[in-house]
Amino acid sequence: MSNRKNILITYASGYGSTAEVANNIGKYLSEEGLLVTVLSAADIENPNQYDAIIVGSPIQYDRWMPEVRSFVIDNQEHLSKVPVAYFFCCLTLAIRTDGTEKKARQYADKLYDLSQLVKPISIGRFAGVLDLKKMSFPMRVVFKIFSMIVGIKEDDYRDWSEIRQWSKDVATKFGST
Repeated sequence: MSNRKNILITYASGYGSTAEVANNIGKYLSEEGLLVTVLSAADIENPNQYDAIIVGSPIQYDRWMPEVRSFVIDNQEHLSKVPVAYFFCCLTLAIRTDGTEKKARQYADKLYDLSQLVKPISIGRFAGVLDLKKMSFPMRVVFKIFSMIVGIKEDDYRDWSEIRQWSKDVATKFGST
């Protein structure tokens, strides 16, 4: 019988970027000796079988996606009893300035408000991806205007070494072997 910790990584993803981050975090945690399951928040049947949980979402309209917020609220009793980490992806961090770092801290602070019972051991804050081809026409227009205002171009702004390092830190906090 294995005594490896059983970790759930659950997420929501608007256009696939956050799903890729979740899957890579799963890969990195597996490399640290943890038993990992990566599932969309919509596909989870029983989170109580996991020893620790990571929850992730893109930031949309200054908040996590509804299905992940619901997951935390609906499962807050179990989440209060196991180690939990959160992560989010947002284009705000595509260009790192004092202002964007402050905005990302505000997003992180909002996650503590999801449930007073759940105390995350870590919150990963990662830049996202701007890929207009994956968006509906109305969203393309919105993001085209947004990108012109903030001065970012279509690109993948994720820093995989930062994501890997955060994953290793979380694995240590989860008690990897």
